[in-house]
Amino acid sequence: MVAEIVCVGTELLLGDIVNTNAQHISKELAHIGIDLYYQTVVGDNKERVWNVLDTALKRSDLIIMTGGLGPTKDDLTKEVAASFFGKKLVFHEQTYEHVRKKLESYGINEMTESQKKQALVPEGSLVVTNLQDLLRESLWHREIRQSLCCQVRQRR
Repeated sequence: MVAEIVCVGTELLLGDIVNTNAQHISKELAHIGIDLYYQTVVGDNKERVWNVLDTALKRSDLIIMTGGLGPTKDDLTKEVAASFFGKKLVFHEQTYEHVRKKLESYGINEMTESQKKQALVPEGSLVVTNLQDLLRESLWHREIRQSLCCQVRQRR
């Protein structure tokens, strides 16, 4: 199996933050015997993210995406990936409750629309609870080539 890590975030390209996710994921993939041939970093731009996914799908069996998952307007990974794989974003009640409770623990009692957006997940995905953070990850696969697209929140 050939894997590729796709990291989304203009802040990575500008050097504002270090890409610790790619380092961590690379080590974990090697540990479980999955060959990592490519790491791609792309800015927060729909067309470029789409093109990177298109390239990655042609050369890799496993695509792991990280970054661009937060509640800000420039976080578009989930939307672009869902559209690329022909999936709708659907409301996920458990994720909504997870986000709401986490925000309440920070003293935030009203969710903004962008925070509510975090409860949208690609149709047919398996939502994996992240107990350490606000976001949940979602996994879904495309039947062609049995590729798996996994989103992982950027560690800061």
